[in-house]
Amino acid sequence: MCSWLAIAAWSLLAQAEEQLLPDIVSEEVHANKSPKKADTEQVETLPEVSVTGTKIKEPETGINRTLPITTITSEQLQRAQPSNIFDAVRSVPGVSISGGPRPSGMTFNIRGYGDNEDVMVKVDGVPKGFEKYRMGGTFIEPELLKSIEVQRGPQITSGSGSLGGTINATTKNAEDFLKPGQKYGGKVKFGYGNNSDEYSRSYLLYARPDERVDILYHYSNRQANNMTLGDGTKLENSAIESVSHLLKVSLFPTEDLQLVTSIVKFDDTGLQPYDATGGQPGFFGNVIRTVDDLTWSETVNYDPESRLVNLKATVGAGHTNLHDLAKPGMSLVINPGISGCNGTTYTPDPSQVSRCPGNATDTYNYKTKTVDISNQAILFESGFLNLALLAGYQYNASEREITRTFDNLLSSSQARYPNGFNASAPPGRKSFQAMYLQPKLEIGQFTVTPGYRQDRYKIEAAGGTLALLEPYDQKSTIRFKEDTWSLGLAYDAFAKTNPDKLTFYSNYGQGFRPPLIDEYFTQGPFSRCRNGLMPINGPASLICGELYQPQRSETTEVGVSYQTPHLFNTDVWFTGKLNFYHTYTSHLLLSLREDDDGNITQHGWERRNGVEVESFMQYHGWYLRTGYSKLRGEMFTGESYAPLYTAPGNALNINLGAELTKNIDMNLTYRKVSERNILLSGDGTTNSPYQFGVQEAYELWNAGVRFKVNEQLTLRLIGENLKNEIYRLDGAMGGIGIYGPGRNVKFLVEMTY
Repeated sequence: MCSWLAIAAWSLLAQAEEQLLPDIVSEEVHANKSPKKADTEQVETLPEVSVTGTKIKEPETGINRTLPITTITSEQLQRAQPSNIFDAVRSVPGVSISGGPRPSGMTFNIRGYGDNEDVMVKVDGVPKGFEKYRMGGTFIEPELLKSIEVQRGPQITSGSGSLGGTINATTKNAEDFLKPGQKYGGKVKFGYGNNSDEYSRSYLLYARPDERVDILYHYSNRQANNMTLGDGTKLENSAIESVSHLLKVSLFPTEDLQLVTSIVKFDDTGLQPYDATGGQPGFFGNVIRTVDDLTWSETVNYDPESRLVNLKATVGAGHTNLHDLAKPGMSLVINPGISGCNGTTYTPDPSQVSRCPGNATDTYNYKTKTVDISNQAILFESGFLNLALLAGYQYNASEREITRTFDNLLSSSQARYPNGFNASAPPGRKSFQAMYLQPKLEIGQFTVTPGYRQDRYKIEAAGGTLALLEPYDQKSTIRFKEDTWSLGLAYDAFAKTNPDKLTFYSNYGQGFRPPLIDEYFTQGPFSRCRNGLMPINGPASLICGELYQPQRSETTEVGVSYQTPHLFNTDVWFTGKLNFYHTYTSHLLLSLREDDDGNITQHGWERRNGVEVESFMQYHGWYLRTGYSKLRGEMFTGESYAPLYTAPGNALNINLGAELTKNIDMNLTYRKVSERNILLSGDGTTNSPYQFGVQEAYELWNAGVRFKVNEQLTLRLIGENLKNEIYRLDGAMGGIGIYGPGRNVKFLVEMTY
């Protein structure tokens, strides 16, 4: 695990003197020589001499030297050709994927935080939030993405909802494709995957009608049948039918000002399990699910010559509209079939108009708005002492409307949901305003980066919940304020001018997660204040409301990173980082309960201890990228102690690739995941203790080849799970996972104009 540290030490010993990387690629020297002769003699002029030095181009390693941040570059996305955003980030240390197999059922798991609300996802700077029982909330086609930044742990710019971390997805720009002097162009891509008969096609148009205007439009369509497992069987309800659009317009009014408008749309439909993260029909059965997701953003970048101004402002909004249709008999919970019913008519006695409900429809309409403004100011700058200040303001509001209706509004089934109100999935609105300050002080080779952030939250009940709270004079609006602090320390062992970088660092950060609208205002079987759980001092409304405290976390990290463009005095570029972290999470939301004396407490906690290693090596056309992560932890539910069952298995990822010729490159990926503890049953109470099991380890091999026939035609061949391994994905909420897909061979054709 620490072999790269030995490499770093050996490299340092091998260097007899400091190496300086030339900053200038080509330099012209004009010399006029005047010899010491009589003034009357003609001066001899030497010919022009061109001196050329070799500059080593710094590769895009994607590894941040002092922060737990890894970026999946455009080149990596092109090599892997992932079918969804989750597959794109699996190789990042500390990251795994829970649920599945469809993207709508997948959630990011970062450092053992696997709930959808523990990992923030942003698309072009706009947060994507979606609260629904046992369902993921990230709808984005990877074909549209330029890069994906993965932040592990809370960062001061991310704020609440990022206990595990943040996924920052950035879409493509026209400038990524336009060559110098090119006015317009296009790309067409067709793909086929044999595992599920997946057909994909995308059309990309980009133009620069004026030197100050860039335009890009991208259309992507992905269709697939049920996936095939390693044993040859089909995984029911895993088919995909999705369509995505991206429109991006960039304006450059001046050299200092950039305006970018981005619109991303995603549509998906198909027969799916209601419990999407479980991946199988289970207790709730199947539904016909339709998803309509839209995000737009307007970003302003203003970077004049002034050292005090480097401004970035993003204003955005979006919606996620989801419809679940359950025909009679598809779900025993939502809409069990009734004998004798034909639609809404009871055939034996049509006069019984309330007996047959017909189809059931759950409608989830989410709307979000966001404002994010930040400025990086250089307050003082000298060779030895530098001071900068990052300041920002954020606003975000999300509103959801939820209804459950039946075709027969007179049915007894509809009577349980007056006006479509479902007390187990209450409507509501959540908003916050935040400001943060993060100065950065550099004193020689030391760097100190403290930070402060304040969030002010407002959560409001709506719809039928108001009528449930009013008789008990219980608050329908909850407000609270949270202050969080951070501190980063770093020491560079070498001078800044040295191309070798050996950095020791430590980071401390606080974070918090507010309860969901579901948790605050739910009434019914999913409420922690339901009848019987809090018999002494529990709320009479059976709605928890402001009894909840926000869940908080504190993370401490220490690590070392090393970077050199000349490993062992060769042309091998090396970057590596070793990171240890400890996270303590308090006030677990699941620990809200009433003790024997009637005291309502929320004393649950989690402890995490982990290590993350990542490295990158490049030698001419060859590269090697590795990552390793290990996590162990324990938790206290308020009643009992248990291992941290949401922790993923230890993961090792190795990616080896080479550019064999100018037109041919290939890569090989190996992934090994160790066994992990899983929760089989129980809720951690005295009457229902946890029962644990073990999910087996597995290994996967992937490979890819790219052949560039000419400037207009490129062919790709990609093999996934080449050994046809039978393995399980990580299950949602720490449970046993469903089986992953078997061998898949993808063939792609790209045509560029």
